[in-house]
Amino acid sequence: MKRTSHLMRVSTVAAAMAVGLVAASIPAGASSPPPKPSSKLGVIVNVPLTKDLLDAAFTNEAGKTVHLGDYTGDTIFLVPFLSLCEDTCPFTTGNLLQMQAILKKHKDTKVLVVTISTDPYRDTPARIAAYAKLIGSNFEIWTPQGTTTTPVPPKNYSGKDSVGTGDENATLTAFEKFFGWQVQVVKEGKPAGVDWMAPHEKLTYDINHSDGFWVINSANVVRFESGDLPNFHGKLAAALVAFLSSDGKSAYKHPYKGWTPTNGIQVMSWVAGKKL
Repeated sequence: MKRTSHLMRVSTVAAAMAVGLVAASIPAGASSPPPKPSSKLGVIVNVPLTKDLLDAAFTNEAGKTVHLGDYTGDTIFLVPFLSLCEDTCPFTTGNLLQMQAILKKHKDTKVLVVTISTDPYRDTPARIAAYAKLIGSNFEIWTPQGTTTTPVPPKNYSGKDSVGTGDENATLTAFEKFFGWQVQVVKEGKPAGVDWMAPHEKLTYDINHSDGFWVINSANVVRFESGDLPNFHGKLAAALVAFLSSDGKSAYKHPYKGWTPTNGIQVMSWVAGKKL
């Protein structure tokens, strides 16, 4: 069963559509501003990040404490994910690796690609560091700091009691509320996946979460959001391929219709007001 599904969202960000939009700023002297992103990809919004989100503490893949507020002045491409996803997140990871490679070629230091874990109980600093090494990461991987409650898997796969409890963290909850991310503890599929970090251990639960990406401008204002699945073309790390569920392996052969690395760069260019 596909776990990381494209869930409907009713977010603070999306609500901004009701009060009007502000055009992306264009640098003085720019001859041809980047075009607006297609409405088929997502929606243009205009919502400032709140102080609690800017100040929220995370640990990145290098073991350093980081905050969104540390990157005021940068254009940020933000994605929810988890390292133990067996179907969609590996393809999101693949797209982000390709995006960051493109950005590196342009040598623009004022852009940032960030993933935030929606499974903080398992995505400890040690695990995200191992994941970064596994994929040869060239982008930021963050996990929330603070206390996370113990996950309790649900009793059923569907219907009543199909959603568990726990894996809740105050920082992550604040982000879920603001961005409209839906995050649920659900039963692990059959047959149960085996942990890529500890190959002798079977997974006991999964996380169902909203897909897509959000782009934040240099003034800490969310300017675009998309709920699309990643349309990945390329080669994944061998360990991730081995970790894929049957649905994930099918998607590897027949990619989802959704956002591509080129789409991501185009949106970032529009938000930044310059070609990237």
